[in-house]
Amino acid sequence: MKTAAVVNALLPGRKWGAEIQHLDPVQVLLKKLEAIVKPSDIYLLLNEEAEAKLGRRAESYGKIQAQSLRPSDLFRVIYRALEGYQDVIYLFIDTPLIDVGITQKMLKLHSEEYAEYTYGEGFPVGFTPEIVKRELFPKLAVLAEKKNSNISRESAFEALSKEINSFDVEPFFSSEDFKMKRIELSTSLKRNSLLVERVVQERGMDCNFEEFRSLLHARPQIVRTVPAYVEMEITSRSTGSYAYSPLFLVKRKTGDMDFKIFTAVLEKIRSFCENFHIEFSFLGESLLHRDIRRILEHTLSDSSIQVILRTDGILCTPDFSDYLAGLRASNLSIICELDAAREPSYKLIRGGDLHRVERDVRYLLSKVENNIYVQMVRVDDNEEEMLEFFDTWEKEGAQVIIQKYNSYLGLLPERSKHDLRPLERNSCWHLQRDLVVFHNADVPRCKQDINGSFCLGNLLEEDISTVWERGLPHYSAHCEKNYDRYCAVCDEYYTFNF
Repeated sequence: MKTAAVVNALLPGRKWGAEIQHLDPVQVLLKKLEAIVKPSDIYLLLNEEAEAKLGRRAESYGKIQAQSLRPSDLFRVIYRALEGYQDVIYLFIDTPLIDVGITQKMLKLHSEEYAEYTYGEGFPVGFTPEIVKRELFPKLAVLAEKKNSNISRESAFEALSKEINSFDVEPFFSSEDFKMKRIELSTSLKRNSLLVERVVQERGMDCNFEEFRSLLHARPQIVRTVPAYVEMEITSRSTGSYAYSPLFLVKRKTGDMDFKIFTAVLEKIRSFCENFHIEFSFLGESLLHRDIRRILEHTLSDSSIQVILRTDGILCTPDFSDYLAGLRASNLSIICELDAAREPSYKLIRGGDLHRVERDVRYLLSKVENNIYVQMVRVDDNEEEMLEFFDTWEKEGAQVIIQKYNSYLGLLPERSKHDLRPLERNSCWHLQRDLVVFHNADVPRCKQDINGSFCLGNLLEEDISTVWERGLPHYSAHCEKNYDRYCAVCDEYYTFNF
């Protein structure tokens, strides 16, 4: 029985077809596949838009036309189109660094173990495909039936995971586990495409996994490309002084970001990052900003920006919840900071009326069904309520975040006896991926630098690339395990945002 290769070209983003170091990454990928299967066994999963983007590059290969972007529909289309094949190498068109040698070894393992699904475990995204028995696709379609979002890189594994013990699954293990490094060698998004470009510049398009591994150990700072997560201080004011708030320690001038300044700063970030998450409002209460509705509407109009609205819930009234529901924005997430499951501990930590806030959050959940989170910062005062908090809000339909306590480099008293640091220190995620912007457009080196002691620049006065590059020496120092007196005592380096 034959093996087919299906290349999914139904990706958002406009970068995957662009040249890298004067090479066409799509043609490179297709030629690599020709070393694994016959050209006549290579199929492109596409629609009219993707076919137009591919142009003549699609002429020599089979085509599977998609009428929908839902995973369940696409899995059925693949199954019907590949009658006569036993197995399918499934991958995405933005992964030109696919490792031919590893893929061939995965095929051998898949065959020898009579597997239904084989995947690379511990590899960075982009080096290994998924290998799927054709007969598995209808089952994946059923498992993915309730998924309303478009196809993603994780769709097959997410569907399989719902009943993973029902299938013969074979992992092909990496010689080094890169999972926690969250490296993605793909070309659809700018931050990943820049990394691919750097790898190609150093090692060429034929760079295999072991060569990449060697390069990363020699030059770990190459993974810092453009910000993926932005914390925007649209206001530095809050509704009250909760127990672990660092606002009383802020010595710089407090205030609100003017809407014109906001739009100017956002445009610079958008042009530089292209796709990113943005969270309002750093240390302040976002709903206190007089223009919060204009800010939300302006930002949400760009679907490439994922917006996170963080609030203590006090001002999240039914009227505001109705407004949020009316936005019908799939790129909006809302985090409600509650911190307690019982009234006494809520008064101790937050100093307000827990029942009223809970009532308003439940109303919000009734109006906005998706992407609503409730958060508890884990401190000694609420430790015994953590499971109760989780169970209560999970039943309500919210997603629950249990957040570690942050003393802001020891400026606040230690309120948690739990040390969650990993045994081996990693380079700081926040220096690698995050950008913090104060209400006056100043950029500190990280979220711990609440007074801007290490100011990288101002986004109104300077080019954003210049400001961002000033953070590279700080990250490079972490890669070399050199920490100044502030970073040495920080325990936020391992925490990771969306």
